[in-house]
Amino acid sequence: MKLSDEELKHGRNEVIGLVFYKSYRRGAREVPFTMDDVRKAIAQVARKRSGYKENNVADVRYQYTSGRTPLPQSIDKHGPWMIVGRGKARYAFTKLKESPIINIQNDLYTISLPDATPEIVLEYAGGDEQGVLAKLRYNRMLDIFLGITCYHLQNHLRTSVKAKGQVEIDDLYVGLNSDGKQFVVPIEAKSAKDRLSKTQILQGIDFARDRYSGLILRPVGIQEMKDGSLVLIEFTPGSHPDKIKIAEIRRYKLLPMADVPVAELQARV
Repeated sequence: MKLSDEELKHGRNEVIGLVFYKSYRRGAREVPFTMDDVRKAIAQVARKRSGYKENNVADVRYQYTSGRTPLPQSIDKHGPWMIVGRGKARYAFTKLKESPIINIQNDLYTISLPDATPEIVLEYAGGDEQGVLAKLRYNRMLDIFLGITCYHLQNHLRTSVKAKGQVEIDDLYVGLNSDGKQFVVPIEAKSAKDRLSKTQILQGIDFARDRYSGLILRPVGIQEMKDGSLVLIEFTPGSHPDKIKIAEIRRYKLLPMADVPVAELQARV
C-alpha cells in the first residue's frame, strides 16, 4: 500500500530526528552525521511503521538541505538548525541565530516590466522554478536588477565542492560591468509553492568560491509570489548562514507592454 504524502512526511521527520539525536549533546553548535546514519534510521522507522519504505535514501536528506521541507520541531526546538555539507556523504546540523527561511514582506513596491517571454515558452515552461528561470532569462531581469550585463552559463548544475560534498545550483550566470570587472552569479529560484532558504544560497556561494575564485561573487535568490510577481534578492556572500544577509531586494511584475504604467514609472523619483 502506497504511503500518503502526510505519512511519508511524518516518517521522514522521524528519520531525521533519530539522526539528529544520535549525536546531539546539549550546547552543541554542530551535530555531524553520515548517509549511513540516515540508512540506519530509515531501517529503524520501517521496523516500527508498517509500510514505511524509502526508494530514494538521498532524497530524505535532500528535502531538508534544499529547504523544500523545514526541519521538524523536535529538532528546531534546540535551534534553529540547518544541514550543511561536510564532505562526500558527510553532513552536519549547524546551529543558527535565526531561521534559514527567507521571509519576504508583502508590501514591497512592485516594478512593472514589459513581458518579453515568448508565448510558446509561457505555454510549455510549467509552473515550477524552471518557468521562473525562463522568465528571468528572456526578460534580462538579472541585468536590470544587478546593473551589469549578464550571460547565461549553465542551469540545473549538480556537482561537488571539496570539503562540502554535493551541491545543486538552479542557474548560473557570469557578468561584466562598465569598468570591465567580471562577476559570477549563482541563482536559487523558488516557485510560489516553495520558499527561499539560506540552505541552498550557501551552496551557491560555496560552489562559486571554489570554481570561480577570481570573479566577484553576487549570489541571487528569486522568489515567485502568489500574484505571479518575482522578487529578486541579492545576498552578501557570507561563509556561514548567519553571515548571509539581504543586500538588495526588488519586486517585479511582468506585464504586456500595453499594461505597463509607463507615465507613472517615468515620473517616479
